[in-house]
Amino acid sequence: MVKIAFYAMRHGETAWNAQGRFQGHSDIALSPAGRAQALAGAAGLRAMLANEPRLSAPERIVTSPLARARETAEIVRDALGLPEAALCVDVRLREAGFGNWEGLTTLEVKARFPQERRRRKAERWSYAPPGGESYADIDRAMRGLIDELDRAPLSLLVTHAGNLRILMMRAAGRDPAEALRDPVGHGTVHFFDGRQARPA
Repeated sequence: MVKIAFYAMRHGETAWNAQGRFQGHSDIALSPAGRAQALAGAAGLRAMLANEPRLSAPERIVTSPLARARETAEIVRDALGLPEAALCVDVRLREAGFGNWEGLTTLEVKARFPQERRRRKAERWSYAPPGGESYADIDRAMRGLIDELDRAPLSLLVTHAGNLRILMMRAAGRDPAEALRDPVGHGTVHFFDGRQARPA
């Protein structure tokens, strides 16, 4: 269970997202639509803070090192009026690597790697594509970071869909197989209050 208060956000869309391609560690920049989503996410967070006076604004932003997350974090930082030094990069928020699936669409993976694709569907939590990582790997990587948030200023984490699903799973104590199917929109912000996660 996640017992610490923080915000978390998914990066805006990239061209590869729009094309349905596995990105993983591939460093793809935001598309114009993705930049608009980042701005909308920042506006949603500001509205949440204005409507709920008991909430505090994040004092720092911790982002995945990948360009799509970093650009999103910079847009939000500027929209919130935070100083440049309030943004830091942490590799533990990076998306799971998809190995030799990266750059391929789901249909292409099904055609080229049918057995591996079936295994991933059957073992979604623990299966890693050849040369890639599993969701269990990402969960282990993020646990140390989440523990550190207890000793840090209130933070906004800018990360990826799989990472956010894991955080929401931990917050609610849910089964991984169920939680990994949750939709997580581009540019969406969630507040974790130590008991549950809810959207901004």
